[in-house]
Amino acid sequence: MNRQTGGMTALLRGRALLLGGMLCHAAVAAPLPYQSTDKHLGVASCASSLCHGSVTPNPNYKVLLNEFVTWSHQDAHAKAFQALTSARGRSIAAKLGLASAESAKVCLDCHSDNVASARRGAKFSVTDGVGCEACHGGAERWIASHATAKATYQNDVGSGLYPSANLAERALLCESCHVGNADKAATHDMMGAGHPRLSFEMDTYLALEPPHYTVDANYRRRKPAFNHTQTWAGGQLQATVLQLESLQGEFVRKAGVFPELSLFNCAACHDSSMQRPEWRRRAMTQLNAPGMVPLNDAYWRMSWIIARAIDAQEGARLLERAQALQRAVLVSREQVAAGARELQTVVQHLQPRAAGDPWTAAQTSNILQSILQAGSDGEFRDYLGAEQAVMAAELLLIDLGQATRLRPQLDTLYRLVKDVDAYRSADFIAGVQALRSAL
Repeated sequence: MNRQTGGMTALLRGRALLLGGMLCHAAVAAPLPYQSTDKHLGVASCASSLCHGSVTPNPNYKVLLNEFVTWSHQDAHAKAFQALTSARGRSIAAKLGLASAESAKVCLDCHSDNVASARRGAKFSVTDGVGCEACHGGAERWIASHATAKATYQNDVGSGLYPSANLAERALLCESCHVGNADKAATHDMMGAGHPRLSFEMDTYLALEPPHYTVDANYRRRKPAFNHTQTWAGGQLQATVLQLESLQGEFVRKAGVFPELSLFNCAACHDSSMQRPEWRRRAMTQLNAPGMVPLNDAYWRMSWIIARAIDAQEGARLLERAQALQRAVLVSREQVAAGARELQTVVQHLQPRAAGDPWTAAQTSNILQSILQAGSDGEFRDYLGAEQAVMAAELLLIDLGQATRLRPQLDTLYRLVKDVDAYRSADFIAGVQALRSAL
């Protein structure tokens, strides 16, 4: 069972409850599509029925050729710009003092393919939203050659195609918007004005996108392929790195009286804890005192579990650095930045090890047991941690071939994290224990 075939129905049901040849371990080197100098020709350049605009898949080619139809009809990326013109988009812009969301760089950077005017071709339109070249890179140099019989993926990458098939590059690309990086982020100001909180897990979202490719034998001959566990691990580690980089950058150094609050754990303030005095220390907040607002460590906790599965000493080192970083909030912004650099070093050391050979069933099972043990122990009392734990449990169970059998328990956990305002940690702990017992 996998998320692109039989697993998709189960995943969509669970996620609806929650949401309403190349070396994959090579260092990330390619500039992101918005950072390169290649011209973006526009979605219309790919939409011909003879190119990627076929209504139905074409079995005679190595790609489906209906990618444009899938994107335009089923993919939320195609509607990203439209969100800026909606009533909610206009309301957020007004509250932020912006002339309009559809013209503000801070909005367009993630809701469109917002490259400079000089890099826009004749058919380019920013209103296309997050189109082909926002992920695959400006097509100026590869649009003609990539369709020839002699074209190879490696040659296309050499001509400017973004190497999204590589796990590390894919994580950096997706998370540049869905987590945020030094150039763009959903700040606390934006959320205060009504922007949704960012919630992301790469393997889950790749399934929900939906995929416009099939990982079959043909694909595997041309590109690297990864199981759910490996994709999840790569995404969690890269998300941790991006958050740690943000803790060292302008979002913290040049913030106002408070550091950038979106980097903290939302649930520490936005819950009813005054009526439910249930504060407890977790593994990463052992040095924290009651009332101290913790940094958002949901991705860190998953990275810690991944680290323990790779190397127990690395896991212990990661936990120690994470605890020190949480405590540094009480010291100074400089200490936070220093602590973030130290933790980032540990995580980046793990990345190539996590993205090497596909993870075995034994490793996947070990990680799943660690997550369920942590959940039973209360490590995911906070909503952000619980949210990540549910998505991780499902994809790990899919790799283990157990998701269908344990669907009732998974659906229960998804229901428990469907609404942040209704979330209760005691119920979630009981749900995790039920899944653990059934497993």
